[in-house]
Amino acid sequence: MKGSALDSEKLSVVVRVDVDGEQIQIAATGRVTALSLQGLYPVVQRTKSFGGLDVEMDLTEASVDADALDQLKIYAELHEVPVRLPSEAGNVTALPSRPLQTTSRAA
Repeated sequence: MKGSALDSEKLSVVVRVDVDGEQIQIAATGRVTALSLQGLYPVVQRTKSFGGLDVEMDLTEASVDADALDQLKIYAELHEVPVRLPSEAGNVTALPSRPLQTTSRAA
């Protein structure tokens, strides 16, 4: 495979569930554009529909376009989804996120 995941124009998404089933992380690599977000949002919504689990978007290994960053800020606030971003020049390092809540579940 040529180049790194950061150089790819294609957005790849992996959904990770922690061992305790308390948190889900949606990790994306490649290039995040306003157009590719239209494919990422339904993944986030379906993941949030599992109910009771904290969902986080991890875009630290992705390249985020400026217009996509603006949309992400709005989406993260409206849907209460924390987003981790790359710490590149010109990108915000993290969007405001809600505190993670831990709950115990009966077996």
